[in-house]
Amino acid sequence: MSSLRRKNKDKANASRMLFVNRIPPEEMADPVVVPKYMSNNIKTSKYTFINFIPKNLFEQFRRIANFYFLCVAIIQVSIESPVSPMTSILPLVFVITVTGVKQAYEDWLRHREDNKVNNAPARVLREGAMTDVLTSQIQVGDIVEVQKDEQFPCDLLLLASANSEGTCDVTTANLDGETNLKTFTSPPDTRHLDTPEDLATMRALIECQLPHANLYDFKGRMDMYKGNAQPTKLSLATENLLLRGARLKNTPVVYGVSVYTGEETKMALNTKMTNNKFSTVEKSMNYFLVFFLILLILEIVVCTVLKYQLYGTEFTKDSWYFQLREENSTLTVTARDVVQDSFSFLVLFNYIIPISLYVTLADYLMMQCMPEWDDDLRCTTTRERAKCNTSDLNEELGQVQYLFTDKTGTLTENIMHFRHCSVDGAKYIDVDGDIHALNDRNNKALPLPSLPETLETFLETLALCHTVQVTTREKDTGEVIASSDEMELAEMKLEYQAASPDEKALVEACARYGVVFEGQSHDRLLLSVKGERRTFTRLQILEFDSDRKCMSVAVRDESSRKIWLLTKGAESSVLKRCSVSDQASRTLRDTTLKHINDYAMLGLRTLAVARRELTDKQYEDFAAQLSQARQTLDNREEAVRKVTDRMEADLTLLGATGVEDLLQEGVQETLESLRAAGIKVWVLTGDKVETAVNIAYSCGHFKGFMTILTLTGLEEEGAEAKLQECDAESQKSDGHYGLVVDGSSLQVLLDHHRRRFYDVCRRCTAVVCCRMSPRQKAETVRLVKTSGEHPICAAIGDGANDVSMIQEAHVGLGVMGKEGRQAVRCADFAFARFKFLKKVLLVHGHWYYTRVSTLVQYSFYKNVAFITPQLYFAVMSAFSTQPVYDSLALTMFNITFTSLPVFVFGLFDQNLPAELLMSRPHLYKRIANNAAMSWLIFFKWTLFALWHTVVMYFGLYFVYADDTPGLPNGQTPDLFLFGTTLISICVVVTNLKLVLEAHYFTHFFVLSVVLSLLFYAVQCLIYHGVWISDYGSLQPDVFWSYYRMFESPALMLASVLLGVVCLVPDLVDKVILGSNDERVKFRRQKMKSSEVSATLYVTYVNEAFACTEEDEAV
Repeated sequence: MSSLRRKNKDKANASRMLFVNRIPPEEMADPVVVPKYMSNNIKTSKYTFINFIPKNLFEQFRRIANFYFLCVAIIQVSIESPVSPMTSILPLVFVITVTGVKQAYEDWLRHREDNKVNNAPARVLREGAMTDVLTSQIQVGDIVEVQKDEQFPCDLLLLASANSEGTCDVTTANLDGETNLKTFTSPPDTRHLDTPEDLATMRALIECQLPHANLYDFKGRMDMYKGNAQPTKLSLATENLLLRGARLKNTPVVYGVSVYTGEETKMALNTKMTNNKFSTVEKSMNYFLVFFLILLILEIVVCTVLKYQLYGTEFTKDSWYFQLREENSTLTVTARDVVQDSFSFLVLFNYIIPISLYVTLADYLMMQCMPEWDDDLRCTTTRERAKCNTSDLNEELGQVQYLFTDKTGTLTENIMHFRHCSVDGAKYIDVDGDIHALNDRNNKALPLPSLPETLETFLETLALCHTVQVTTREKDTGEVIASSDEMELAEMKLEYQAASPDEKALVEACARYGVVFEGQSHDRLLLSVKGERRTFTRLQILEFDSDRKCMSVAVRDESSRKIWLLTKGAESSVLKRCSVSDQASRTLRDTTLKHINDYAMLGLRTLAVARRELTDKQYEDFAAQLSQARQTLDNREEAVRKVTDRMEADLTLLGATGVEDLLQEGVQETLESLRAAGIKVWVLTGDKVETAVNIAYSCGHFKGFMTILTLTGLEEEGAEAKLQECDAESQKSDGHYGLVVDGSSLQVLLDHHRRRFYDVCRRCTAVVCCRMSPRQKAETVRLVKTSGEHPICAAIGDGANDVSMIQEAHVGLGVMGKEGRQAVRCADFAFARFKFLKKVLLVHGHWYYTRVSTLVQYSFYKNVAFITPQLYFAVMSAFSTQPVYDSLALTMFNITFTSLPVFVFGLFDQNLPAELLMSRPHLYKRIANNAAMSWLIFFKWTLFALWHTVVMYFGLYFVYADDTPGLPNGQTPDLFLFGTTLISICVVVTNLKLVLEAHYFTHFFVLSVVLSLLFYAVQCLIYHGVWISDYGSLQPDVFWSYYRMFESPALMLASVLLGVVCLVPDLVDKVILGSNDERVKFRRQKMKSSEVSATLYVTYVNEAFACTEEDEAV
């Protein structure tokens, strides 16, 4: 109840309030009532020792199939069941027990990990001194001490650090997989509180957001009381929050106040995030279940009605065993009789629903994970293997029809190299690490005797406008040490660390050209310009966001005391912020834009660079407005953006950069293979149109013979006419089309012409979408995903900006790139290189889909083959509800007689070799549109099952007619011998049917089939050969039946012949299909090539000997 009240309190306030040190400041006029928050105890387990059985049973019986079999078991107990209730109870208990044991073991592992985390030591400020406590004992508001290389025990607001600048380095690999160091900062007013004694006197009220799962979003404010009634107000942001699970690096000790604890930490909230994707096979399986349920109800109704119709005929009156021989005797039908007979038929026929399907499929999916063992999917550079986060979707890899891919870091290496720049209308180029002027007329590079002033200013701006961190190493030892102002640069080797590869490439290029960023100290940025030391004070950082598409830094030049706002970003954002008040500025803008387009045609990533001088009064006004905007909790982004839009206006354009990002190895081959496999590829990128189009041509996404349609720069007025023009062009039957659309045009098309735009896209072979925001990427995926065809969509990316489209797609794929690991963490599958996608889809996707579809179809097949003879027997026995099978057969058929081979089949079968699937991508089309789970294939399996039942039942029926089996000593065959022989044939036929379906015979598969047949034989020998009590009552009827079956050579011969006749159509079907099998063609082709090679070799040897003989003769 207290937790509920706390949540209601939080919702009412829409924010969280807490006191530092859990002590309210005495200076507060109106003290705030702070509720008690959740403890720091972590609980990822689901069950306890007391509630495991009831809770687990409740969860398992929420599944429709388990609930159905539970109802059948209850009915069997409640009525005069034709078979023992144990025939339903034991399989159900087996399924529930296996699932329960698996879930209990998994939960025990979670309990063990929880105890390890909760009992870890921590140091908390209590009564003015650091006290050792358990991690679970930390409370919201406690000040916690964390030392180097330790993990943060909860989400902490950084207050102070051993670093005098109030910063610390952190690695968040446990959260998002990013291995690069991130720098976090403390609020300026708390940095000096770097001892427990100072922190013990701190009094402050913190107001922040309610707990949420976004790792990269934190907003709050702190009211810090320093002895007066008016507190100092400080804004809090993401760079102040140290997340649980992250690890402290390169800093001896930090102090932070706990803000979120326990299950409210961002790490715990992300752990709870679930993925509700369902595979196409699972959906088809549910349709088949509904079909059999309807068929089951129909069988029950028909048999019940026909039974009472038959009992009213003269035939029944003349049959003494119906006990209706008396005069005027009529059949009285009561409601109880109808219910009894209906439920009896339900008990007999319910085995048509395979109870073992769910547990077999669940165990199979658990053991069948993404091929982490496949060395072909292991990166040779990073040694990282493929990763599976959602094994339930493995088979969906074989159904992909649309692939949406990011460009940077996915198709390209995301390793940036500075190549070109445009400064004040002049072009420059990098030549062997040095910058040269580029003659635009003859395209010749000319060395520069010295840096022009405009170029120096441009490079200086690039060297200051960033968030790059500097680490220094001694050149001789390579050991990382702290930077020192007294240490000469010549003795050190600078290394730059940046979250963005673009920023790192630009800063490294500036250093090569003589403008070296040496690092920062107390917000002072140190530059070395041609050996001259220059100092700047960083005043503000306006971080990059996807809406503004630029970032800015406000600095003060300590030598001139001037304040500059330095800005860089996409030209679509920066150029419109630049002042064009005179002809010179307009000419410079047009020239720079032309150069940017030239760089884009070379496939380079472009950025525009500008700056603005601010007066002290302007900066103070902006700083005050920005501080006030940052202290708001609701709509902070909008408030901050209004201020930044005013700051980033009237800029002076300096120039532009062109950075090269090389294509990954194997991208073109992979795209060609996907196209041949029938998969349409859309490239969604944030780059400008020219860059994206150039990359599309270079990677083979666009071809020279294609007609490229463009929907760029559209406004709402002219969008319809342009779309209509593209629509008419794309409907021509003699062309291949590609489409280019930019972000602004896409928004107009999605808002007003959604259906027609998709029709144009659908007719295009390749699509490139440029200047896309993360939200637009997800909307584009949703556009295709929700179209009339409902195609299976996959999305692949490597950065946080790709997460939305990855989660929107049916199958999310992450690339282990250089833009962090959030995409990998949120994806269903992940691997290190884009080229691995070819084998993931064409090979493993093909195998997974074929295995799972065969497993499902076979599970339905074997139950139809097993229980349909019971329907035949019911008809031939005047609907007497007498079972044809013994209780043992009904109980164990799905548990032991047929379950192991199909499980092993699902793990190891390969319908086609990997080499063949890789070399012939068109084979992927054969399984497209859920081909193996179509109703046609389903009815094909069902017809084979019905054929097997007809041959088995009626063939055996005629064998038993007129005492044909010829049992010794004048014995006559009875029902129990008939049933035993029937189930024996059924077990052998259904297992051999799977052998015919198999394509890849491993020792495990062959052994599983042999063991299943042996286990059946041994079980029957024991059960039929020992006088036992069957479920509490003596059952002498089946005694010795299995042995009697072997006493008749005629019966054994007939059983073998019936089994062969059953499988003849299956064998013929395999022979017909095998004649066109790709493996056969592939082997014939290899044999022909080897024969040709052998012929050439023999010819070569003969010619060589002939030459030798001629030489000897000479």
